[in-house]
Amino acid sequence: MKTNRGLGYNVIYFFLGFIGLIVTVVASLNPDERNVHLIRNGAVDYNTGWEYKNNRIDSYYNCTLPLSLDRNAYQDMTVRKLLGEESKEGTYIMYRSKHAENHIYIGDREIYTYGDKQLKLFPLPGSAWIMIPLHDSYQGQYLSIELYRIEAKYGGIMEGVIIGDRGDMLERLLCDNLFGLITCFIIGFCSVLLFLLGLIEKRLIGSINLFYLAFSTLIVFIWSLNETHCTQLFFGNMETVSILTYEAIAFLPLSVIAYYRNSHRRKVREMCDRIAFIPILNFLILNVVHFSGMFDMSELLVLTHITIFITAGALCVAHIRSGVVGLKRGADTIPELGVLGFLILAISIFIDIGHYYASNFIDASRYSRVGLLIFILFLAVDTMHFTLSDELDVRKAEVYKSIAFTDTLTGLGNRQAYEQEIEKIEEREELLSHLVVGILDLNNLKKTNDAMGHAEGDKYIIMISDFILNYFSKIAKVFRIGGDEFAIVFTGHDSDVFFETEATMFDDIMRDGRKDINFAYGSAVYNHITDKNAGDTIRRADAKMYESKRKYKHKSGIM
Repeated sequence: MKTNRGLGYNVIYFFLGFIGLIVTVVASLNPDERNVHLIRNGAVDYNTGWEYKNNRIDSYYNCTLPLSLDRNAYQDMTVRKLLGEESKEGTYIMYRSKHAENHIYIGDREIYTYGDKQLKLFPLPGSAWIMIPLHDSYQGQYLSIELYRIEAKYGGIMEGVIIGDRGDMLERLLCDNLFGLITCFIIGFCSVLLFLLGLIEKRLIGSINLFYLAFSTLIVFIWSLNETHCTQLFFGNMETVSILTYEAIAFLPLSVIAYYRNSHRRKVREMCDRIAFIPILNFLILNVVHFSGMFDMSELLVLTHITIFITAGALCVAHIRSGVVGLKRGADTIPELGVLGFLILAISIFIDIGHYYASNFIDASRYSRVGLLIFILFLAVDTMHFTLSDELDVRKAEVYKSIAFTDTLTGLGNRQAYEQEIEKIEEREELLSHLVVGILDLNNLKKTNDAMGHAEGDKYIIMISDFILNYFSKIAKVFRIGGDEFAIVFTGHDSDVFFETEATMFDDIMRDGRKDINFAYGSAVYNHITDKNAGDTIRRADAKMYESKRKYKHKSGIM
């Protein structure tokens, strides 16, 4: 049976997962003004009636969103709108911002900030959906949106501005992210399927490797769903969604390493042991610096990306060192789909990187999520293959052991099984102290074989074995230890049960006049004073059996 390695690391991973869950729950208990509430109004365009100014002009000008920006676009801009009756409790404005910091005000009070903590070395994510809850108290005040670091090459700003309820926003998100939603629900289905297969694997060989893959798939599902922005409509608190996303991505290499630490390949296991601390360190840094206020989690996402690349690179090297990119197992060549899945994942990541820069930093992880799903599913197929192979090996071993320790004629344990049972008894004092052994040897078997043939002799042996089992099968173990010799081994606490059964057997033979049953018999109980081991008890039983055989031969006149 396969056992899982690295229990210490598994405990650490579980503890870190618990921390991540607590962090997410705490964030959800700290609501802000971005909370979403269900309203009755249908979504309507909200592009007209805006005013704008930029860092070249001081006064506001009327405009319709989105603004068209030329290559000499201004780096900073403010747009505003006077809110009227449309500002109701529970309504909110939704728009898509492109690569610009967004600072949103009601009057002079800032109620929302997006992108102010992004690293200056990296562009802001493209096509970020911004949702602004409105309230009755906002009526008669200006909704002002200050946009910073606008780059003209990324196109217009504040596209698709609408006002409506949660259902309207969800519809817009569904249309905008249909591919992502289909992908993430496929990933979710695969996660459930892997958990079910994990239960089967656990039952078969006691391994939990598929559970690691199921958990990895669940992480990808959470990440994918959050990338569609749909979860923001249900959580309300964008901070919760962001933290949940960052925690999930940071935990992904942990679950992958946990899976590979139980790999069939020694070099892969050794590599995982060497790098197991890296994602742990990344996870701790991510949370510590976030709650210390030094950095936001989004600023350290690049650190998580580096951790993922280090993990993937190390595993790739380990598979290469295992021989033929890990395609050999023993003397047989077995195509490991996990290696192929890893290559597909790498290709999908490169496609996403190229698409990211070619499309002005939009949809940065569409194909890599699919590649990651394929990678995990291929690993699952490999795991099930090895699981079934291991289970088949175990079943074969059980069959071979059964053949090796079973008498083929009678189905009783053979001499090897008998000697193994005696060794086990001698290793345990509580069994040895209650040992009773009966030795039974058939009379006239050779005469039967010579006169009637070995087939009749075999029938006689089978009949005697069935006869013994009829009395002793429920209280003792019966073995055929020779051609015509049987042993009965009893280790129960009450030896009287054995001798009562023995007496019943002989009474039935005498009462029924069973002339077809003829054997010599002797039994002995372990004596802790005279017997040094089970062998002494067996020798005394043997001596009684031979004494019984001598008496039979003398009575029958057999020399």
